[in-house]
Amino acid sequence: MTVWSPDHLDVITRRLQEMDVQELAEMIAAAWPDTSGVVGRRDLLLKLSAGLALAAASPGAASADAAEPSTTLGAPAVNMSGLWLSRYLFRSTGRGGDFEGLHYVVLRQQGNRISGESLPHSTGSRLSMALSVDGAVATGTWTEQTSPTGYYKGATYHGTIQLIVSPLGREMNGKWVGFGKNFKVNSGEWGFTWVDGSLSARDLRQYHNRL
Repeated sequence: MTVWSPDHLDVITRRLQEMDVQELAEMIAAAWPDTSGVVGRRDLLLKLSAGLALAAASPGAASADAAEPSTTLGAPAVNMSGLWLSRYLFRSTGRGGDFEGLHYVVLRQQGNRISGESLPHSTGSRLSMALSVDGAVATGTWTEQTSPTGYYKGATYHGTIQLIVSPLGREMNGKWVGFGKNFKVNSGEWGFTWVDGSLSARDLRQYHNRL
C-alpha cells in the first residue's frame, strides 16, 4: 500500500487544479479498469468527486464563472411612482373574525427600489414599506403603527411582503407575513391598485383622511 507524503499530495493537488474536467474524466476512465483489491470502486469515485471539486475551484473555473453575466435586480417596465390603494386581509383571533386594512399609499420609485408611505388616515393608523422589484416580483418589508384609539391601541407591527406586479404595472397582489400579538407568525393577502400618478401635495391632500 502506497503512503503519500504531504509533498506528493501537494503535487497531485496542483496537477488536479491545472486539469480541466474533460482531461480529468479521461484520466479516471483510463484508471478505471485497473481496480485491484487495494483501490475499490468506492475509493475511485471518492477521488473523482474530490478531483472534480478541485477542478471546479481552480483559477480557470473561477475566471469562466466571472465571465458570465451577474444576476441583478431589474427595474419594472413602467414607473410605479404614484398614489395606490392598499388593501390587506388579516385574522383577529381576539375578535374571532377576518378584517381588512385600507390605506392610500404614496409609492416613490428609484431604479428597482420603491418606498411607500400612507397618507393621513381617519383612525390615525400609519403604514410604511420598502420594496425591491425584480421584473414582475416585488419583495420587501412593511411596518404599521395601528390606530391609537382602535382595538390594537397603537401597537406597531412589521413583517415581510411579496407581490406580483401586473404587466401594465397598475396592480400588485401577493401575501404578507408578520408576527401577531401572541408571537405567532401570521399571513394574509395584500393587494395594491393604482389610483393616481400625481405626487403633488395639492392632489394628494384630497385623499387625506378619506379612509
